[in-house]
Amino acid sequence: MAADQSPQAVSVPRKLWCGLHPSIALQTPTYANQATAAAAREHPNPESTAMYRFMQSLNRKHNLQLKTFADLHAFSLAHRTAFWAAVFDAAAFLHTGRYAAVVDESQPVDAVPRWFDGVRLNFAENMLFSARDDDDDDDDDDGKEGGTKADRKVAVTGVREGGGAGAATRVTYGGLRARCGRLAAAMRARGVGRGDRVVVVGGNSVEALVVWLASAWVGAVFSSSATDMGVKGILQRAVQVDPKLLFMDDAALYNGTVVDLRGKMAEVVEGLRGCANFAGVVSVRRFAEAEAEARDVSRVPRAETWESFLAAGDGQPAPAFVRTGFHEPFLICYSSGTTGTPKAIVHSVGGVMINYYKEGVLHEGLGPDSVTLQYTTTGWIMYLASVGTLLFGGHAILYDGSPFQPDAGVLVRVAAQHGATKLGISPRWLSSSGSTTPASRRTCSWPTSRAAPTSRAASAP
Repeated sequence: MAADQSPQAVSVPRKLWCGLHPSIALQTPTYANQATAAAAREHPNPESTAMYRFMQSLNRKHNLQLKTFADLHAFSLAHRTAFWAAVFDAAAFLHTGRYAAVVDESQPVDAVPRWFDGVRLNFAENMLFSARDDDDDDDDDDGKEGGTKADRKVAVTGVREGGGAGAATRVTYGGLRARCGRLAAAMRARGVGRGDRVVVVGGNSVEALVVWLASAWVGAVFSSSATDMGVKGILQRAVQVDPKLLFMDDAALYNGTVVDLRGKMAEVVEGLRGCANFAGVVSVRRFAEAEAEARDVSRVPRAETWESFLAAGDGQPAPAFVRTGFHEPFLICYSSGTTGTPKAIVHSVGGVMINYYKEGVLHEGLGPDSVTLQYTTTGWIMYLASVGTLLFGGHAILYDGSPFQPDAGVLVRVAAQHGATKLGISPRWLSSSGSTTPASRRTCSWPTSRAAPTSRAASAP
């Protein structure tokens, strides 16, 4: 497109109007008055949303007359036990056990009361399989031939920087189950189990997701950092959790440049020497399809290749999922570190899952038909949002690299190419996109969104 040409407008779902910057030409309507504009922001058919159906179920069960979101929000605050019990029932997670009480509301927050004590569940199991498929299928095949997570249904698309030809890799639910099961078997063979910490330093890739799910599969606690962090930043986080294993990419692509990470890998391993539980680093071959040979890591102390590690589980069946208590830890994230050493923030398996059901299904309307693209790195809490749609049988697009290569329109084009129904971006992307020149802007078509408008809800477990 020539510099003096105006980009053509494209149609974008109402939900995304406020999330995309004017530097990318959008077909946004103009209104004659504020009343018309306000009406346009309302959901065209609120009775079709998951939140409305959930509200009606509360009305029926508790003989209520909830009519609006404000009514539902007030109920969630005034009747925490009834609200969260209803969310848990609606989520229909694969689990064992029963709870006697949702939570002891007499305890103060700093006592960290247990929620749904007696319930045991596994994050990876619920990401890879569906309880509803189990119920609907007489042969108990967990949806492998049909249902929300069928073997041949696409679960994840990994997209490298630029999103050009050959930059995308698609993995089905069947393929993802196989990959995670194989890695879980290798982890079990190497002695990784419940409560062990597994750290990833990697890109937003299919491989990083496989490590996360395999770790959760065997009951380990997962933590991740982005490859663009310095050695000091990585170690400030990793040393705190004393990992048993480190999985680290051997290279990264950013701003059009491939960066060899083996030197950084060696420094991180050296920095973990004092961790009592640390057993070694697994070098993840980042660009296997583009490079004839893996990068040699023989000079990196206590390192082995991804292929070597996987071989430890060859011949072994995928282990049983380790279901842990609703309150038990499975994920460690970190504060920003702007006021000192980043602080480890431990998330419980049940807390994350039930909150993401509330956020993803009730607020956003995510489901089996959803295709999500959340721009993030593995070092940001939004990494959870980038993959969470798998809980509901959706399709996650994982974009790794700069969101400005070859230009600021790349995320929109990738979203359109893969039929995204939800696009998540950052304030920096918005502000930086505004400084791009007209020549760098691009346009694209967009599918009709099926997602409901988002909002925020009540305090959570």
